[in-house]
Amino acid sequence: MTLFNILKKVPIFKNLNDKDLKEIEKIFFKKTCVKNEHIFSETDEGDRFYIVVEGQIKIYKISSSGQVKTFDYLSDGDFFGEMALLEKNKRSAYALALEDTRLYVITHINFQKFLISKPRILLTISKTLSARLRNADKEIEMFAFHKVKDRLVMCLVAEADRQKTVKGGKDIEIGITHQELSELVGTAREVISRNLKELKEEKLIKIKNSNIIIPTLSKLRNKLTD
Repeated sequence: MTLFNILKKVPIFKNLNDKDLKEIEKIFFKKTCVKNEHIFSETDEGDRFYIVVEGQIKIYKISSSGQVKTFDYLSDGDFFGEMALLEKNKRSAYALALEDTRLYVITHINFQKFLISKPRILLTISKTLSARLRNADKEIEMFAFHKVKDRLVMCLVAEADRQKTVKGGKDIEIGITHQELSELVGTAREVISRNLKELKEEKLIKIKNSNIIIPTLSKLRNKLTD
């Protein structure tokens, strides 16, 4: 897929006309990362915005006690580092390539030069950033008011909605490990395993070869309203 077609699907740019997209396409450059390479670390200067062309990126933090908290797993077509388009601040998390990954990158200074001639684009970006902040607020609420099992269900539903990896019929296979889930939910791996077992006994999920399969997503989603 060409960069032009990728940009059409990125929320920040998808409402731009073809002429604007072709102009902004010119100021991106390619970057390749190998597995386990950090794209940036916490406190690095945030001066670049990234689009994942192919591969997988993990966005996470490490607490003072050494505990890993994962915020997201990003794959083809996802983007990150968008705050760098508007301001240059220190990064608030780490970005790690979980496999060999290809990215398109734009620098803060080049985007600012582009905005001088296209100030209306700021409105589109502001709307997208507001949506991202609302999602962050939801995550804060999730950790403040919900039990581990509820947080786990929320993560499974969110991953199912995002991945849309259907393996025949209604079954949705979640491409995520128990360890990754523990980092997303913010608890120990053993606790995740115990709660997954309970969800399996409730017939809300199936586990096959260590893979989590959701037979009927609506039933799992309804678990949140019980």
